Amino acid sequence: MVLLRVFLILLIFTFNFANAAVFVKPSEITYLEVNYNGTIVAGESQTIEFKATDTYGNPSNNTGLSDKIKIVSNGLMLDKNEIYPVDIKSGKFTLKVTGRKAGNYSIQFLINDKPILIKVYPTNALTSSLQFKVINNKADFIVITSPDRFLPGYPYKVNISFYDKEGNPVVTKYHINQSFTIVANGTSKDIDLKDFSGETYQYEITPYTVKEFNIEVIDKSTNKKVASKTIQPEIQEIGKIEIETPNDIEVGKPFKLVLKAFDKNGRLIKVYDKIGKDVILKTTGTGELIPNKVPKEAFSDGIAQVDVIYTKSEEIKIEPVLSQEEKSSEENLKQTKMSMLKSEDKEVKQNKEKTSIKLKFPIELGDLSRIVETTKSENSVSLKAIFSKRDLDYEVKKYEKDISINSKNIGKLVFYEEPDHNVRIVLYLDTNKYNVNYKLTGKNSVEVEVEEK
Repeated sequence: MVLLRVFLILLIFTFNFANAAVFVKPSEITYLEVNYNGTIVAGESQTIEFKATDTYGNPSNNTGLSDKIKIVSNGLMLDKNEIYPVDIKSGKFTLKVTGRKAGNYSIQFLINDKPILIKVYPTNALTSSLQFKVINNKADFIVITSPDRFLPGYPYKVNISFYDKEGNPVVTKYHINQSFTIVANGTSKDIDLKDFSGETYQYEITPYTVKEFNIEVIDKSTNKKVASKTIQPEIQEIGKIEIETPNDIEVGKPFKLVLKAFDKNGRLIKVYDKIGKDVILKTTGTGELIPNKVPKEAFSDGIAQVDVIYTKSEEIKIEPVLSQEEKSSEENLKQTKMSMLKSEDKEVKQNKEKTSIKLKFPIELGDLSRIVETTKSENSVSLKAIFSKRDLDYEVKKYEKDISINSKNIGKLVFYEEPDHNVRIVLYLDTNKYNVNYKLTGKNSVEVEVEEK
């Protein structure tokens, strides 16, 4: 009997002990825990892992009275808009987020249309929504926004705008490693997207051409042209030639005239040497103005400075008139044919006597770009050596040299620096007997040839 009683007590104790192990389920989802990057590059995706927990931090998939979590956003693309309990494994689920248009966005998670609090690590900050900033991707297409026309000789702004594949202006650049080469009118400019602010890169050129040119953008990583635009020149019609004369002029002594070429809108024609006409200088007096013609090549940036003399003491006015002596190509062809026919009837002098003078300017002086004939008279020929890059620290001293052919002195060559820092070369000789030819022969070198007619 005693043994039976002990057995019953042990049985009751064992039964109560076995039923003491109870599984405690998590309560309803109270928080979503997350560690995420709030910056999204346009066109790219970010997969974010969330942990759903109850009030005490236990992983939970219990959505309470609702059978799903709703996800809403004000512009981001989501791979799902609803989360069901079966999607939550050990309290965790993922969400893929994609942004296209640059801007600020947010995401909310709702149960029964009420926001779930989100605990953001590592700060443990609580929020009802996740905040995102979508920034532009790298440059995918380029637009040249420069004006369609340029005014020759005047500054022209080259504008290049950059956009990503989603159409966003490339404004944020810290995450981009891209560089391009811009080619315009013979100039080139290398740029890195990180080197400028804003969506448009701008720099300035001064084209002296009177022909159209292309602006091209080349991707340096592929060496491929990614944008191109043809720019047309604005045609300037000659409006007037203004002339400036000194107040006091002495007979037979050189004095300077300054001529300025303007278009019909009152702007300097800075490429007058390319599109203009020779200018004839007419006087109201009875004397002679020597020379009385200014070649269009004497103009630089729309301005010509020439030295002339007048032969009579009297009051005069000098008027610049455009030369009308230019002939059509057909007339020139006829004249050439006539000259060729006449030349057959004349004895051509063989072995004409000639000499050449070689001038070399120091490299330190600057870059000699061209040489032009400015004036010509019966007893002189005046040339102008023009420097595109002139170092004003170096001075050109006046130089004189006799011109001789077969030990016979036929004249003199003189050169000196002018106020505009270019170099005037004057040959004093009988132009009825001798021709003067000239050419650039190398870096800062000029050869002047005098030949018997």
